[in-house]
Amino acid sequence: MYNYIHQSVTNTDQVNIMKSRDIAIVGILLAIGAILRYLSNIVPGAIVANPIIALYCLAIILIMPRLKDVISIGIVAGIISALISHSILPPANLISEPLGAVVCMAAYTILRNKIPLSAGVATFISTLVSGFTFLAICLVVILAGVIPEPMETFTIGAYVLLLSPIIILTAFANSIITQILFIPSSKILMRGSGKKSGAVVEDAVENAVENADADADTATVAETAETREPADISADIRAVTVDAATKDAAEDESDVSAIKFENFSYTYPSGSHPALTGIDLDIKKGECILVNGTTGAGKTTFCLAAAGILTHEYEGSSEGTITIFGKDVRDYQNMGDIGKKIGVVFDDADAQLIFTTVEEEVLSGLENRGLSSADVKERLEKILKLTDIEKIRYRPPHTLSGGQKQRVALAATLASGTDCIILDEATAELDTHATGVIISILKELKAQKKTIIVVEQKPREMAEITDRVVMIEKGHISGVVSAGEFFDNYRDDEDIADLKVGDSDSSGNYGDGNGSGTQEAEFDRRETAIKITDLVHRYGENRGIDGLSLEIKHGELVAVIGENGSGKTTLSKHLNGLLKPTSGDVIVAGMNTKEATVTELANHAGLVFQNPDTMLFEETVEKEILFGLKNIGKKEEECDGIIDGILAEVGLSDKRKVFPRSMSRGERQRLAIACVTAMRPEIIILDEPTTGLDPIEARRIMGILTKLSRQGHTVLMVSHDMKIVRNYAQRIIKMADGRIVEDIRVKVN
Repeated sequence: MYNYIHQSVTNTDQVNIMKSRDIAIVGILLAIGAILRYLSNIVPGAIVANPIIALYCLAIILIMPRLKDVISIGIVAGIISALISHSILPPANLISEPLGAVVCMAAYTILRNKIPLSAGVATFISTLVSGFTFLAICLVVILAGVIPEPMETFTIGAYVLLLSPIIILTAFANSIITQILFIPSSKILMRGSGKKSGAVVEDAVENAVENADADADTATVAETAETREPADISADIRAVTVDAATKDAAEDESDVSAIKFENFSYTYPSGSHPALTGIDLDIKKGECILVNGTTGAGKTTFCLAAAGILTHEYEGSSEGTITIFGKDVRDYQNMGDIGKKIGVVFDDADAQLIFTTVEEEVLSGLENRGLSSADVKERLEKILKLTDIEKIRYRPPHTLSGGQKQRVALAATLASGTDCIILDEATAELDTHATGVIISILKELKAQKKTIIVVEQKPREMAEITDRVVMIEKGHISGVVSAGEFFDNYRDDEDIADLKVGDSDSSGNYGDGNGSGTQEAEFDRRETAIKITDLVHRYGENRGIDGLSLEIKHGELVAVIGENGSGKTTLSKHLNGLLKPTSGDVIVAGMNTKEATVTELANHAGLVFQNPDTMLFEETVEKEILFGLKNIGKKEEECDGIIDGILAEVGLSDKRKVFPRSMSRGERQRLAIACVTAMRPEIIILDEPTTGLDPIEARRIMGILTKLSRQGHTVLMVSHDMKIVRNYAQRIIKMADGRIVEDIRVKVN
């Protein structure tokens, strides 16, 4: 019987992971049920009507949760009933209500497509089961002498005859309540039907899914990670998937402006000079624009302006105008209004992930478009498959790696079906395969006349779909050229990455990290800095790390590579105690992380996160670095020299008094690295240290890390940038599915 019920209520076609909305529904209905249950206590008698059953049955029927969530709802209902009930044995509700909840789910799953009024019938059955279970428990307890008999002439038969009518009448009342409430509430929760023009985005998703090549090319770990190259999308499939109305509209509007800047300038609230100056640019509908420039040039600010975010969300001052699809940006009511036209994938994926599960992030865009439930379900599956997030669909976004978060953010944006998509370094933390999939998606969207604006530090990958390249320098457009002209003269970052430590860059700083405030620190290279034995870490039922063992000596510069979700970030967080092993041991600088506190470990191991904003909270750059130095006992007079030196090393000498959040992503990344390296810990762990940096600045950072390694500091970096890995790593560890699959030592050029 249990197996049958379990199969009935865990059918993946019928049940769902509880989402934020579902939790709210359950909470509200249980609260209403609790109020009604309390009011029902005015009816005399040992057992009175229990309307809370009707309300939790309605919640279960509306959201169709998993079995364990059904049981949880029943337990909460039982606790409420036990606290409010005036019956002879209130704790019996803790058994009767969970059982009633499970029976309700099973009954409704079986009856929903077979008989009318199935919601009411399921509630009727659930109430009977719950009520008679409660009665049976009471009888057992009375006969055992645990509680006194409720009446002087007590017999089992008389007691059952007395209370059975109450249970049956309650079942009828609850079934009527549930059925009446189910009709309007189900209509409210169900979306409208019909396929709107924005559905063309999901057609792109469908095409990319059907045509993505699943083969993987395996190369040596020193050369590249495993990749799967997506196939080109054929023109005939594209023609079939684009509906006629959308195609005709695209052809008629080929010269229509999607986004138009006219002498636009913008200054941030705390800025001393404009972040953008005199921007004049007309982006046509269906164009793919690549925005190029060094770190801090103003690319992200340009994207914020194009998306209307500066106008509606920021308090800075602006001049000139921006029009979005022919309408002045100021005439849109709010960002929700603009969001119907433009979708944005930020360089900081955390900023746009707000729901409790990955699936809910994607569903939010689909459900707001008025699609039928069948269409929503179908498109959801296609998007999850295309962006390779099927296996993490029920994970909370905050538990994901940076690359996984970027894929989720892209999936949520695709689900919105907008006419324009802006991607600000959206592939910065993606592995080779995932980046290829994104390019494949963009190709199909471009074929369907979607407007695309891309900021990318690896522009060569965008060559095939780019129409024009906009070059931004110090907040103004320094040039707009065709894609052909740009890439004919473009110097690949591979050439820059091959520059050796010690070569000076254009700013006069040196990649070897020489700075007046740095201090020498020597550690014995023969000693072990990190030792991991049989490490296992679980996220719920999933293993993020699966039996990993590793030993790293002082002075090693180690690169950890692997596809998104392979366990790299999870591993790095174990090294400073942010995560504790499920099993196994992690020994860092002689301390077992199971026993040591994060504060104790921080004196020996510093971690730079993928997202620098999680580390920055002070009012100025200077105070960010000073905070860490004070924590390790540095005196005020010592700190000035150290801060001067580390800021020179990372190229932020002119930013000492600047508010960190006003800086570009690349500048914030360098500041986060500076905050850790200033403390000169024995071990430095960096999660994607060159994310958002242009090649010259990436080389500067790697020069600092190389110098630290030469001094005996252990440097462990997680990276997807194989050029950086090849040029700087002394040892390369490749991970897959939470395990080490390759571990080799290499000779650095």
